[in-house]
Amino acid sequence: MMNASIKRKLEALKEDELRAILLHQWSLFSYVEEGKISESEWLSQVKEMKNRTEQVCDERLHPFQTEEGKTIERVHIVFSESAKGSLQIALRQRETKEEVLALSPMFSIGPIQHLDKEEGIKKRKEWLFSHLIMDDEECIHMEEDLLRIMDELTSIPANVPVTIWVGANAHEQTGLCFVMHLLKSKTNPIDLVQVTDALDFPLHTGELSPDRFVSLLPSRNPVSKESMEAYQEEWRTLSNENTNLRIFENGIHSTSENHFDGVLIQSLEKLQRESEDGDYIKAARLIGEVLGHLSQVVGDSFFEYRVRELVLHGEFQMRGVPRGMRYYDVKGKTQSVV
Repeated sequence: MMNASIKRKLEALKEDELRAILLHQWSLFSYVEEGKISESEWLSQVKEMKNRTEQVCDERLHPFQTEEGKTIERVHIVFSESAKGSLQIALRQRETKEEVLALSPMFSIGPIQHLDKEEGIKKRKEWLFSHLIMDDEECIHMEEDLLRIMDELTSIPANVPVTIWVGANAHEQTGLCFVMHLLKSKTNPIDLVQVTDALDFPLHTGELSPDRFVSLLPSRNPVSKESMEAYQEEWRTLSNENTNLRIFENGIHSTSENHFDGVLIQSLEKLQRESEDGDYIKAARLIGEVLGHLSQVVGDSFFEYRVRELVLHGEFQMRGVPRGMRYYDVKGKTQSVV
């Protein structure tokens, strides 16, 4: 019977990592059989890989301990990998042991009901995969990545302060409500940095430079019990509404998927008027035009999905193959716009 400690460590590895380890060991064993390396060399390499693998597993199973085995001093939560990278650089300027966790799913789009359970994650994954053009690797690991980060959140040691960074957008504000829901049974002191309020820009924390993060570190505001309960109640409301699009206008609002269709239609008409022949416009250019003038964070993939929907409903004509926004052009119902 497998040792429970070993089993737990193996469960911390991804499937592709386990396959890589198996392939590596298989190759080494073949080298031994072919006389390319000795059994002692093989054993030495097996031990080396075992040590490296255990180190990776320990870091994942105990993400809140320093190399000396001490508990870290603070956990920061952000909602993009770019924000995580910038904040990590900022924190290196301080002589403290602080950890940064990133919840990267775009919380402003897609189903969010029961997102703290495997069934809810699977339904969200199915919707995203059937509506958005996604990288296969991203889709494969979406479920396990979200489960892993939720496990990390709920395993934050008691009394370790938590700081959450958000901007004035539906993605991060919905993510904030989700995090408050996940931490509902925790007693950790929680601080909040509303970066848009503090700086009057930017819309998204991913736009902050490391220096900006440093300047905002003193701007943490404690979250009261009443505020935390309000965020948790808002999460219950949003998850029960369970629409596929959320926007931020003086608060989070659930809305229909076609909310921005009128903006896409008007933007295409504008681009056609400005073009020399009023003919087809690159889908990527249209989406860039909308993103550049819209104070919402929903991601270009969602807008690309809506462009395809407008084609299907006869609002746009298409030229090319819609395997990505760079590969096809669109124009309005009329042949030309003058």
